[in-house]
Amino acid sequence: MNLDHVIARRFEPIHQSYDWRDAALYALGLGMGDDPLDEDELSYVYEGRDQRVVPSMCATLGWPPLWIAEPPMEISWKQALHGEQRLTLYRPLAASGSIRADHRVSAIEDKGPGRGALVYFETELIDASRGERLASLRATEFLRGDGGCGTYGTPPGEMTRIGGVATPSASIIYRMPRHAALLYRLVSRDYMPIHADPIIARDAGFDRPISHGLNIMGLACRALLKRYAPGHPERISAMAVRFVSPAFPGDMIRGRDVRTRPHHSLQGMGGRTQSAGARSRRMPAHRELTRRAGLKDGSAAKRILVRHRG
Repeated sequence: MNLDHVIARRFEPIHQSYDWRDAALYALGLGMGDDPLDEDELSYVYEGRDQRVVPSMCATLGWPPLWIAEPPMEISWKQALHGEQRLTLYRPLAASGSIRADHRVSAIEDKGPGRGALVYFETELIDASRGERLASLRATEFLRGDGGCGTYGTPPGEMTRIGGVATPSASIIYRMPRHAALLYRLVSRDYMPIHADPIIARDAGFDRPISHGLNIMGLACRALLKRYAPGHPERISAMAVRFVSPAFPGDMIRGRDVRTRPHHSLQGMGGRTQSAGARSRRMPAHRELTRRAGLKDGSAAKRILVRHRG
């Protein structure tokens, strides 16, 4: 990585308009509508009802170009993986609208030679019609081939940790189709080749294209909507995800609801991932849900923190 070029990189605002079709296609990309008699999920994919929008769709709006592949950056971009994603919604997404996305590199954390580097990338989404903030996004890119590049700025704090879990009281299963990544890249406009090109995926160390981390985050949001906020997507106001192990198209994702008073946990299993969990706790004005996943090889956990209104 050329640290000076990355620090100096400036991003022109991205303007995007979306409509009910975009919202429905995003939901379809998460598998919503696979049961045509599911009245709750039908409202996310069919404009003939009071159409709703999946909250995690905000992470796809104003998607920037693949700037890490620009030659002046000197980044080993084929070795890049999505490490974390955080989002905060200041108001529910409408079924159609226009936004402006302002992007910036906020920090770079050098893990050292051979250990990679983390790039923290922040986005502010502005409602173009009202001139007000719609959402704040923070992505962490894990650049596995760029350790020793140097450090810049102050990284954000660690995500909230959760404790143990108890016996599950309910479960939900999603199976991603084998073409899931090819579909999701179109609905999200995330065209990173590692999700489509087998040659690029092998160069990155995988035997086939991997799923988008944000697709798995979207599945978690879908499960949380079904379990904790059916028919009320406006109740979810924030999510935070740490991606540890890649999922693959065709994987089965199983979510298991666990109650550990005074919390609710949503554990998950799927594909190459051993376990995942979500937890909620009543707060003065919201409920928090935290999801964690560990790897079979004992690597660090994956966590999703969701703030839930009401």
